[in-house]
Amino acid sequence: MPTRVQYHTKNYDDLLAFLKSTPGKHLTAQEVCAHFSRRKKPIGMTTVYRQLERLVEQGLVQKYNLENGESACYEFTGQNGAARGQNCFHCKCQTCGKLIHIECEEISRLEKHILDEHNFVVDKARTVFYGLCSDCKSKG
Repeated sequence: MPTRVQYHTKNYDDLLAFLKSTPGKHLTAQEVCAHFSRRKKPIGMTTVYRQLERLVEQGLVQKYNLENGESACYEFTGQNGAARGQNCFHCKCQTCGKLIHIECEEISRLEKHILDEHNFVVDKARTVFYGLCSDCKSKG
């Protein structure tokens, strides 16, 4: 079977540069499209999805599917993206929808307890704690 040639288009390069400029931030495809539209460089939604999936396959971007019917979000994680996605939990603000990564030894101990005492393996990349982020909490 012939090897598929990987090429970089202007859209790919622009999208990758944008994602690199937003470390730790989770973005939906719609937010990515809106970013480029605001900069008068619109990229079609289909192109954005295709390029995001390509970046996921390359291990540069982590994809998170949190709830049924909710848009997936993407985060630039660099070459170690897949490993990072396997080692973190998430907190999601019920007010603003912000998704926050949590890499915490205490939660890791809880995960170990659940495995050791309850014989249950937690899927860290899909584990979400719901509540209020610090911004929404301070607003009352």
